[in-house]
Amino acid sequence: MKYQDIFQALKGVGDIDLSSLVLPVAETGFALYPINCNPGCVDKVVVSMLTEARNRNRDSFLTYFEATPERTFQWIVSSVAKDSTRILFALRDIGTKELYGYMGLAYGDARGTRIEGDAIVRFSDTGRPGLMRAAFLSLVEWVMVDIGIKEVWVRVRSSNPAVTFYNQCGFSVEFDAPLYEVNGSRGELEELSETPLKDHAIVSADSLFHMKYHC
Repeated sequence: MKYQDIFQALKGVGDIDLSSLVLPVAETGFALYPINCNPGCVDKVVVSMLTEARNRNRDSFLTYFEATPERTFQWIVSSVAKDSTRILFALRDIGTKELYGYMGLAYGDARGTRIEGDAIVRFSDTGRPGLMRAAFLSLVEWVMVDIGIKEVWVRVRSSNPAVTFYNQCGFSVEFDAPLYEVNGSRGELEELSETPLKDHAIVSADSLFHMKYHC
C-alpha cells in the first residue's frame, strides 16, 4: 500500500477509513490523532485551534494572512484532503482529549523516499517540557519505520526559534536558501518566496533553512 493511500485513509477520504487510528506518544499520556478531512467529519474544535494558532504564529509562516474558521475549514476539506502527500495530526491528551498542539507531514515525493515535517505548532498555554519533541519524534519514527520513507526534512525560517527545537530533535541544516518578499498592491508583505519575481526581487533579511533528520 502506497504511503499516499495510507495518508488518505487516515484523513477519512481514502478508499478505506482509518481515521480512528492514533499514534501514541510513549510515556506521555498523549497521542497524535489524524485530522479528519471529510467535510461531514471535520472537528470544529480542531478548526478553531488551527485558526487561532495560525494567527498567533503569523511570523513563523511564509504566507501572511488573517486566518478565519471558514478559511481554515475550506483549506482542510480542499487543499489538505486532496493532497495525498500531506497529513495533519492533532496532539491530544488521551484521557481528556484536550488539544495540546498539532503537527504534520507534507511535500512527499511520488516514490515515497522523502517527506517533510510540516506545521509543528504548540497550541496549549500550559507547557509540558519535552512533549512536542517526543510527539514529533514519534511522528518521524512512524513515517520512517512503519511507512518506509527514508528521509525526513523540515524547512524553517532562519529567524524562527524553532531552529533550536529541530536541532534538539536530531535535524541539522544541510543548506539555506534566500527568501524574496512578495508584496501586495498596497505594498504590504503577502509572502516570502524562494523564487524571486521576474520584474524585481526584494531579498528578505530571513533565509530558509533546509534541515535533514539524522537518526
